Amino acid sequence: MGDAQPPPPSPDERFAPVFGAAAFEGESPGAIASRAGHFLAMGTAAFGSREQTADVRDDAEALGVPFVVPATDDDLLWSEQSNLDRLTRFALQDHGSSDARDWSGGAPPRAEDELALWQNVELTHSVPSLLALLNHSRASEHELQRVAAATALRTFSNGALAAADEVLAAATTSTDEHVAAIANTALRRSDGGGSQPAAPTRAPTGGGAPPAFDHAEVSLAIHGTWAQVTADPWYAPGEPLHNHIQVASTPNLYDEDTYYTWSGEYTQAARDAGSAELPIWRDALALPPFDTVFAHSHGGNVALTAAADGERIRMLVLMHTPALPRSDAQWAAIRGHVGRTVVMRTRLDHVVLADGLVNGSSQRFDQNKLPHHPVVLHWANADAWFSHTFFTEVGKWLQYDLAGTVRRQHRYAEQLV
Repeated sequence: MGDAQPPPPSPDERFAPVFGAAAFEGESPGAIASRAGHFLAMGTAAFGSREQTADVRDDAEALGVPFVVPATDDDLLWSEQSNLDRLTRFALQDHGSSDARDWSGGAPPRAEDELALWQNVELTHSVPSLLALLNHSRASEHELQRVAAATALRTFSNGALAAADEVLAAATTSTDEHVAAIANTALRRSDGGGSQPAAPTRAPTGGGAPPAFDHAEVSLAIHGTWAQVTADPWYAPGEPLHNHIQVASTPNLYDEDTYYTWSGEYTQAARDAGSAELPIWRDALALPPFDTVFAHSHGGNVALTAAADGERIRMLVLMHTPALPRSDAQWAAIRGHVGRTVVMRTRLDHVVLADGLVNGSSQRFDQNKLPHHPVVLHWANADAWFSHTFFTEVGKWLQYDLAGTVRRQHRYAEQLV
């Protein structure tokens, strides 16, 4: 498990779904990502709320994820590692594994055993069957797979299973940003590990007052958690996606080196501080009211909280944003201050599912609480699944004409605010 991981494959190959049992019968990058999706979706059903279970059900059924009943207090017996290892050995014996008696936690799983344990979940729908599968898979040779299993185990045990936490801790500094994001989310790491920040494409101009802004409203891009230590500063002026949005849909997108940022720390306090600083940033630069705000991941919650606190936003474009629990009063204030919302998401986004297990968030927004135009690809489209960065890739904006979606939805927003 300490060996260096090879560079991750291209997103298209990596996140192509493999449906049902076939995900446990192959070793393609898509099969590995699909197994991770199974673990996180089943973990949500077993250890999340009823609302979270309902939220993932359609996508889980489309992927062929078995339903699992909610965990009860009786299942807490298995939150002690020796008991969980014993349960796993019994499950392996039941399925005829020749070396079940000699199995120990941390031993790399055999594909045929993993498939048999998954089939047992499909047959029984029980939490013990799921726990045996997760415990068996936390030693997978595939970093993504073992981190997804460990994330679900940590949620179940409330951190009591040290072996799961060891898997997650080792992955927080992974060279694979997707894996590191899941691990840092599961462990509530505020700093996002030890990655080096990416340099924006365009060097800061530096010095002096910013030039006068010659639009009646200002649009901006808001990064998500840990964005300042990731490889793609998509939100920065001069970056390919920022340039594309400005040219193709939103000419008033702010493009000076004094662009808005927040700390990006993975805490509610950091998000609240970012929300409070948003109007301060605008007023300090003498900018006009907000037009379109493009926000990734928890950057979307920074914008939503600003709206709940009274900031008017003509249109909000949320990309891979977890839907955090909020009071009815907050949602009412948001509806009163946001003219139009577009929600772009992938199905069973691994990072959003991990956030749900930590924060109680959902992958979808309730239309009654936040009316919105959803942008989600059909389940049969290989691009529809698992990624947490799909909608920050300029190639996908071009391929699916997402700028056209923004332009069309903005026409509605012009009438509403």
